[in-house]
Amino acid sequence: MEAKTSPNRGTPNNSPRASSLTQFRMIVVSVTCATLVSVVNNIIMPNDRLSSSGNRSHDTPQKYPKTSKKLTKDQHINTFWWPSPEEYGGILGKIHDFQNPSDCSAASAKFFVWRSKSDNENDTRGLTAWAHAASSHMLHALTDADQPEAGHRILINDDKLFPMAKGCEHGPETRECYFEPLTNCKLSDVDDYETADPKSTKIKILSKPDEEYDRSVRTLYTSDSIWFRKVKDMYSWTGLGFNSQHSTIHMTAASLAYYFRVKPWLRKEIDERLRRNIPLDLNPQRTIGVPIRRSDKCRRHAIEGSAPGEMECPPLEEYLKKVKEFLEFDPRIENVIVTSEDKSACEEFLEILNKELPSLRVIQNIGDVQQGTGSGSKLEAYTEGSSNAEVVASALTSLHMHMRARYFVLTSKSTWTSTIAVMARVYGFASEVIVFDIGPNKNTFAHLARRGCA
Repeated sequence: MEAKTSPNRGTPNNSPRASSLTQFRMIVVSVTCATLVSVVNNIIMPNDRLSSSGNRSHDTPQKYPKTSKKLTKDQHINTFWWPSPEEYGGILGKIHDFQNPSDCSAASAKFFVWRSKSDNENDTRGLTAWAHAASSHMLHALTDADQPEAGHRILINDDKLFPMAKGCEHGPETRECYFEPLTNCKLSDVDDYETADPKSTKIKILSKPDEEYDRSVRTLYTSDSIWFRKVKDMYSWTGLGFNSQHSTIHMTAASLAYYFRVKPWLRKEIDERLRRNIPLDLNPQRTIGVPIRRSDKCRRHAIEGSAPGEMECPPLEEYLKKVKEFLEFDPRIENVIVTSEDKSACEEFLEILNKELPSLRVIQNIGDVQQGTGSGSKLEAYTEGSSNAEVVASALTSLHMHMRARYFVLTSKSTWTSTIAVMARVYGFASEVIVFDIGPNKNTFAHLARRGCA
């Protein structure tokens, strides 16, 4: 078969003039790229931060491994994937840089210590409630409560019992049983309020989340409340300008992604479950996610030891109705991912789906413990023979599965389902994420789950 040739347009490629032009273009491109790199390197380095005077100071630039291949999620459709601060960069990478200084003992280092509740063993917060508290405390630390010109603080959690880590076989009974530390600094680097001079000006313990304080204090402690201070301008610490120029969702998602960096043992566990549950031919663009949050989230529940119910849980028929609306909107939809901590609700919805929409391929979290509560204080007590670690691995597997969906039917009052929507919008496998919120109630992050950019 004869090869097709394009018509001759201008100078032939093998002419002396073409050769000269090619060399000239190479020289220009080379000089331009070199100049650009030089300019960028002189503008900002990975470890830049504002000094107390507002000027940008430079530590020794951090060295990151060169990316050997294109960063793509497509290769991980049924295996573990999570954004890595070192490779992903952006806001996530900036958080990592600020949280991991080269010298934690430096005189300029300031800390924000995240304290547990005094009755922490009975803290009923679930995985994402903890994560959202961490996200808010992180922004408090990075901006020093809306005063970034005073320098940032390093967020570090105390070493008290993390209720969901009771009986941990993979590390301490703290959040570090499951997740990477928030910082490379240690509690030994901070000023201990229990041993310090009561008159010390280096320490301040907040009596309430929004209490004002002297920004020169080296070690600041949160109150023992589960609540946190809301930062007004969450972008000011980055050097990228202010909130009015950027979207809240990207900062929220980056801080949540940083919090949810799992330990190697848990990464391996989630990876095995994803391989078992997600088909290799799954197309995220043609997938609906239905994370059903019920059990102790519903008002008037009778689950002992769980948090009080917060919302009127919609009937399962409402979920089905919205799934049908998505199918009418996009007839290309092929799959629906269904998960829930409430086993009976999940089974009932699967029966409805099988009857009403038999052509849809249903994808489940096989092996999910489905402990029947989202509260974290007594996970091991709700399902016979299951450990806290199995419950956490099951729940996080569900979160990772929903990252592979494009359309969502959920109740945004739940921090669990709103977190799924936020993470799917920013770091998910599909584009143009669309959410139906069927809950009559909402929380602080509900608008990000429903609308995305804000």
